[in-house]
Amino acid sequence: MLHFSICSAGIKITSFWMLLFGTLLAPFVIWQSLFIGFLIYAIWAIFACVVVPMSLHSFQGSISLGEVRISKGILFKTSHRIPTRFVTGVTRLQTPLLRLANCSVLILYTSGTFILLPGISNNMADQIIHVIQGGSL
Repeated sequence: MLHFSICSAGIKITSFWMLLFGTLLAPFVIWQSLFIGFLIYAIWAIFACVVVPMSLHSFQGSISLGEVRISKGILFKTSHRIPTRFVTGVTRLQTPLLRLANCSVLILYTSGTFILLPGISNNMADQIIHVIQGGSL
């Protein structure tokens, strides 16, 4: 059984990208009303710097011979089980910032949906890709 979770550098980069996205969208909200715009941006910043890292710290996954299990949640733990025969592909994405932090983003394609795994360390990503593509555990 292969266990994986999101590394701390990946959590920081994901929070940074969320904060950057809010910063780029803030002028469009501030243009409507200055007070409401700053209030919405402050709520977004708290969400990006507190809630997202807490949620990503709770993320745990495992791959066994028959299924991929993913569980996450701060207050209410949710668990998803996907049979490995339904996983149709995997894509690895790396930005220069992720390469610098030795992390990558994995997208697991299944029948009807996809699973986004942000901030997985490169060693763990190599192992996940190897197992998904038919390698041994």
